[in-house]
Amino acid sequence: MERYSSNATLFFVVFLPVFIWVLLLLMTMGVFLGPVMDESVIFSLTTKIVVVCLFLVVSIIIVLFAFKLKRLEADSEKLYISNYFKHTMMPIENVRNVIITDFILMRIVTIQFTQKSIWGNTIKILEREDMFQKYCEAHGIPLLTQTQR
Repeated sequence: MERYSSNATLFFVVFLPVFIWVLLLLMTMGVFLGPVMDESVIFSLTTKIVVVCLFLVVSIIIVLFAFKLKRLEADSEKLYISNYFKHTMMPIENVRNVIITDFILMRIVTIQFTQKSIWGNTIKILEREDMFQKYCEAHGIPLLTQTQR
């Protein structure tokens, strides 16, 4: 069994959200509890609104983008998909096609299934060194580029 998702997936799915949420939660608590603890600390209503809005916007971005990334391992017959908390297997016959999007520093792979899984009809992974593209070519899985979509 070979892993086809990048090591950066763990960073983007677990470590970065936890670090950002702890930092923003402490900032929010400091803005609201600072004046209660010490009368000389004063934060304006605008500062409080900005901090709460920042917390909400960053949380929405994390939920919409980072939590959609999955860890992917595969052998000759099955794909093993994980979000680091739940693990499932999917036969490669269930893969409809694979869309590879190149960015400057990373490649995002979107795998579309013929039947819905617990992850939905599609999953996204950060590809590790063009390995999944070679796996798809070796197993006859249709590849699409972002421009063909």
